Amino acid sequence: MASNIDAGVGQHATIANPTALAGSVTQNPLTPVQHGKNSAKSAYTTVTSSDPLVPELVVGPIATGTLTGTVSTKGDGTETAVVTTGGAGSGATVTYTVVSSVASGLTIVDGGSGYLVGDTVTVVGDTGVTFTVATLS
Repeated sequence: MASNIDAGVGQHATIANPTALAGSVTQNPLTPVQHGKNSAKSAYTTVTSSDPLVPELVVGPIATGTLTGTVSTKGDGTETAVVTTGGAGSGATVTYTVVSSVASGLTIVDGGSGYLVGDTVTVVGDTGVTFTVATLS
């Protein structure tokens, strides 16, 4: 019997089925009491959780990226303000250095907009050079 449920007060919780007819049910928002019973006689049990109901989706311009693909088709030198593609956003440009067909020293020139941390972004015209969005600004 649940003693932590009050009629008219919604909670986010997992409801365990005491009759074992189903494994469990996640209901949001939680109906505060079992149909036809008050909170003192309800068979529902709850688990308090501080987790958000839906994870907050944070998008924005790229602040930093981590090179994940470093095979460049460009000659030795610095590739400046190169356009990128991929990920959830658009408009990011980067600068990086190429030595012996290996890209390094990635710098975000313009962070663009609408990116997510973890997005994989590819350099246009040098598709072996990719990076993962590490932080947003």
